[in-house]
Amino acid sequence: MTDRIKQIMDAKGLQASSFADAIQVSRGTISHILNGRNQPSKETIDKILMTFTDISSSWFLRGEGKMYKHERGFVQTGLFVENKPVDLPYDSQANEYPPKIEVKKHEKKHDTATIQEINPPVVNTKKIDKIMIFYNDKTFMTFIPED
Repeated sequence: MTDRIKQIMDAKGLQASSFADAIQVSRGTISHILNGRNQPSKETIDKILMTFTDISSSWFLRGEGKMYKHERGFVQTGLFVENKPVDLPYDSQANEYPPKIEVKKHEKKHDTATIQEINPPVVNTKKIDKIMIFYNDKTFMTFIPED
């Protein structure tokens, strides 16, 4: 896996420090992985795959297939889910990625709204007579507002 991390760094043109910053781990973590002192943790692997979403998880985790998802002719359905072949929306031989998509704009006709004046609600003439607060120790307090 260390070799594949180095391949990602080379492909993205990143040094160890900028790679660590990009995936938001300490520079020491990447240094230890690249020097063979430590294996990448699940957290580090997740951060690499979440940051570089174009990298195939099958390639990264197991060394299977090609480095980039769009080179394979497969759609990645999840980290631990088997990949399923699909028809790609572009000609992979012509390297036409992403496909050109024609966007059609639809104009909506809006009805004109009528503005109507709204009168404020009538003020309630009710007044508070008293407020009672009951406590869990079976006591209470009564508040009577001043007029």
